[in-house]
Amino acid sequence: MHLEHLIYSIAIAIIAGGIYLKYANKDYSWIIIASAYAPDLDLFLDTLSGIFGIALLIHGKPITHGDFHNLTVMLLFAVVIALLLQIFKIRFRDSFIFAFIGFGAHLVEDALVYNPAYAFFWPISDQKYGIGLFDYSRDLYGIADPEVLIVGLMTVVVLATIRMRYEGNEWITNMVVPNYLLIFYVKIRNQTHLWVKRLNNEYKIIGSKSKIINNEIADR
Repeated sequence: MHLEHLIYSIAIAIIAGGIYLKYANKDYSWIIIASAYAPDLDLFLDTLSGIFGIALLIHGKPITHGDFHNLTVMLLFAVVIALLLQIFKIRFRDSFIFAFIGFGAHLVEDALVYNPAYAFFWPISDQKYGIGLFDYSRDLYGIADPEVLIVGLMTVVVLATIRMRYEGNEWITNMVVPNYLLIFYVKIRNQTHLWVKRLNNEYKIIGSKSKIINNEIADR
């Protein structure tokens, strides 16, 4: 799965964000979308090690695609993201939950499509599990299975319609550009304006002093 992971993660983010907003008055569903491809970091590292000829090992074996598709890495990922997002004043619990859901969504999506899929319970078990509801084939320009993609898009439309019916459309903006990023942008913009204004004032002062000095020299 390629494009489908993004689509299904959006669908899960819509419903998870709505539920969390109702009970916790917060919506960090953008974390779910941002985590859509997190388990596939193993593929990136596998490719990177091949390019540079560096062997990255897990339990004495080179990292290959699928090695990060398990509950252990999911927990580790959620903890790391939760710690990093504390920089932006997001509570550990909130970011942990959404990062956990985002990573887990990827695993569930793979399990539904492939059979067998991956060893989700590693290191407890190396057994690969999967359901395989679809006869998956990446026929759409090599990035998606048309059937799986259509089901995902329909799910997004239905869930988005339901949520807009109850909340309006403000939540859409937060999913695309999180509120804290907007606040951060405003702070940076205001601080930049202050710096520019201060530099401009200093430039004027220097200019005035230069004129005074030039006038004094001319008088002599």
